[in-house]
Amino acid sequence: MNVPPLQAISIGRTGMPESGLGEVSHEGPSFMKMVGSEVGQLNVSLNQADQAARELAAGDAVPVHDVMIAMEHARLKLQLAVEVRNRIVDAYQNLTNMQL
Repeated sequence: MNVPPLQAISIGRTGMPESGLGEVSHEGPSFMKMVGSEVGQLNVSLNQADQAARELAAGDAVPVHDVMIAMEHARLKLQLAVEVRNRIVDAYQNLTNMQL
């Protein structure tokens, strides 16, 4: 069995400023804006699921499967948000526990 040899690849520049950590690139959306946008979408999803459940409980002509889909969609988005929060907290704790 002939296995080709490994070849080195160049990853190029990392995008880090060479003059220090004080410089910040404003090329893309900021992390806070991205997180805020996702939290807003999560809130919309939770409100839609809540409204669908209320309409079903009130006896409106809402298909049960639509309510279940909306609730499951909201639940999955909430689980993802909680997991992202857990990872961010874990990363922050790792950074604060580092010895310099």
